[in-house]
Amino acid sequence: MRLQGEPVTADRAMILNELRFDSDAIYVLDRPLLLAPGDEVHVFGDQQVVIKRATGREQRPAGHWTPWCWHWRLL
Repeated sequence: MRLQGEPVTADRAMILNELRFDSDAIYVLDRPLLLAPGDEVHVFGDQQVVIKRATGREQRPAGHWTPWCWHWRLL
């Protein structure tokens, strides 16, 4: 899923395994993440991904940044 804007608000329930914020890098999650409608996804200056749940709770999903390269995806 490619996310545009800051923050991004989920408009429907989604299960994600990676997040793409720009054309050069993706955030690969260590395990799938369920977003509920109204949840917000933020990226802070230190490249930390934070999920602000519609319930008011915050979650910092484990994962790592990796370069995005089209030819890796085409193999």
